[in-house]
Amino acid sequence: MDAHSQLRGRWRLAALAAAVLSACGGGGGGGDAAPTPTASAPSRPVTKSDLQIAQSVYGSGPRTPVGFYSDPPPSGHGYVATMHLKNADVDAAAVAPQPLYELCTDDWNQAFDWSELGAQNAPQYSDLVETNEDPRYFEFGRVRQGDPPFYVRSRVFKCTYLDRADTNLRAAAGAAGKLNRRPLTASELRDLSEYLWQFTQYNNVGYAVIESGGAATAASLSHTLHIGKLARGGISASCDRVEVIAWRHTLDTTTGTLQLEATTLWSFGAHESAGVVSLCSG
Repeated sequence: MDAHSQLRGRWRLAALAAAVLSACGGGGGGGDAAPTPTASAPSRPVTKSDLQIAQSVYGSGPRTPVGFYSDPPPSGHGYVATMHLKNADVDAAAVAPQPLYELCTDDWNQAFDWSELGAQNAPQYSDLVETNEDPRYFEFGRVRQGDPPFYVRSRVFKCTYLDRADTNLRAAAGAAGKLNRRPLTASELRDLSEYLWQFTQYNNVGYAVIESGGAATAASLSHTLHIGKLARGGISASCDRVEVIAWRHTLDTTTGTLQLEATTLWSFGAHESAGVVSLCSG
């Protein structure tokens, strides 16, 4: 075989290999144009399959990964809610479009006064029954009368831990406060990210944390929660939409300032019937 024929044979083999690899791809969408030889598809940021993600958002799979931050409620109460006092809880003038943020203080008396004012401003007053303290916050246990009684863990951040005064909880992204605990570590950021998740819309039915992981550069740390979100009937009457969101905190390791961003990475169709979850076909 001459050199020209050998070259053509190698080209056919390369083209065949590329076609086989293309047929095996998934999860990232597709297009009519083939990628250039030097381009590489971005790696999937989570290890779970779309089916496993769907099972989690429908509630037949785990809502959080193994080892995720846990804040178990105290025993002996029928219903328990945990909340951080915000400026709107103590200031009736703090209404939209003004920023909404969690309060912080290092003075126990100030935290108690805010807790009492928040209880008075609530639709139903809750009696103070105990106080607790954590390196991150002051906690005031209150009971709202009813049958069964409702126990509320009312918390105020310590400024020496986290100052959220520049945060706007009405916005999906932007400034996320200043972490004042030292040293600033990846573990500290992970704990904070997973803790703050508890007080977001993502901690609800139809949502699940798929994975929790961090990254680092010379000047910053970041931690990302990959979250699945279920939209009933989002594609058709028989097919729901599941979105995968990257919810990321980035920490400046020099100043302690935090930034938050939320990005939808991809979506797919799924449905549930008689407790069995499957992906939409077609």
